[in-house]
Amino acid sequence: MGSLHSYDPGGVPAVPDLPPINIGALAVGLTDLLKKADGLVLPRYASISESGQEFTLQFAPVADSTPVLIAWAHRFGGVISSHVCEPVPDRWHLHITFTFEFYGVAVEAYAFIPVT
Repeated sequence: MGSLHSYDPGGVPAVPDLPPINIGALAVGLTDLLKKADGLVLPRYASISESGQEFTLQFAPVADSTPVLIAWAHRFGGVISSHVCEPVPDRWHLHITFTFEFYGVAVEAYAFIPVT
């Protein structure tokens, strides 16, 4: 007859955190991300943060960027959110943000679209 043993998480050694990815490897990763985005509209600006271990992708400030970000979401999965903001005096914008992970690196894609 079998017996039940309770699980003791203290008995399992902790897995060490992975070291941060260096800027050169992150640049290669961003290049790979853009290759995997083949056929999609590419961002007009991309940045790499070694300290934040993330990529930031900025899309054009035009209404057509909304379906572009949705297409990226269909390709890579993730979460799309939006809110109205006023980053420039007297000019309202719709801030659309799409976040996802690409091989463990956080990616934030966004556009500020003027509201007329």
